[in-house]
Amino acid sequence: MRKILLLTPIALLIALFAAGGYWWRQQTRPVSTTFQPQLVRLREPMDADAIAQRLYQRKLVRNPRLLAWQLKRKGKSQIAAGDYEFSPSQNLFEIADILIHEQFTRNWVTIPEGWTIARIAERLAERGIADKEEFLQLCQQPQQFQDIDMPLPQHLHLEGYLFPSTYRLPPGTGAEQAIRTMLLTTRQQVYQRYKDAMKQRGLNLHELLTIASMIEKEVLHDDERPRVASVIYNRLKINMPLQIDATVLYGMGSWKERVLYKDLRHPSPYNTYLNRGLPPGPIANPGLASIRAALGPEPTDYLFYVAQADGYHRFSRTYEEHRRAIQEIRHQQTP
Repeated sequence: MRKILLLTPIALLIALFAAGGYWWRQQTRPVSTTFQPQLVRLREPMDADAIAQRLYQRKLVRNPRLLAWQLKRKGKSQIAAGDYEFSPSQNLFEIADILIHEQFTRNWVTIPEGWTIARIAERLAERGIADKEEFLQLCQQPQQFQDIDMPLPQHLHLEGYLFPSTYRLPPGTGAEQAIRTMLLTTRQQVYQRYKDAMKQRGLNLHELLTIASMIEKEVLHDDERPRVASVIYNRLKINMPLQIDATVLYGMGSWKERVLYKDLRHPSPYNTYLNRGLPPGPIANPGLASIRAALGPEPTDYLFYVAQADGYHRFSRTYEEHRRAIQEIRHQQTP
């Protein structure tokens, strides 16, 4: 009997160790077995507790306190700013090592709203994702992507159809796969989502993207986009030239801050001073704010607008009002 009593504390200790080991394994194991890479972007350094909580909220780790403890134990109480890639299929120690050793990812690339296919090609080439010339050539061949269930331009390039977003495109992805990824996102985020809204407005996808691209290039502040959209629709309704500077610059093949009077005479099908109606196609790749504005313009009778120093616009109903607005803005800008 004495021997059994002597062994009981040892057995209890073993049981506690076993339970502790089981808990540890459970808390540090991957959240999922599926490889689902996520981008975590730190704009500025973040302390261990904060990054651990953030990864927990993103469902990348099971126990934020354990992750913070592991980081601090390895001398990483402060995490460097940068782009990191994690997957819920990684265990806590794998995720911690990425942060400890500052393993910044190059697998993700951001395509901002309003970029042209030419600028996108440059970015992808800079990151080693795709060859610039091959990317541009494929953008001139929409028929290569006809298997995607979305209307694509028949006799034009893919300008406007490459959805601005942050994509996982590792170096070496290639031009075709990069384009296909962006087109599929446009199909999901725009065509499928707003198909009924386009029908209600009497627009096809090409017209929607064309109008949205002009709004994107003309407007800095999101709250003004529906108002600028109303000017475009009001002018189209009375067959008045759109006279949008951004279309002139697109037709010239270059971008600059100030459009000169001689530029307005540049012969191009995209010159909306010389040609009435919509230009042949989009002049950039618009974001959702501009697409929504094109589908839901403000109900106004404005026909003119002019930019102010703060990036906002002064809107007018008549040409006389417009001229006065221009003079007032110039007077305000004169020192």
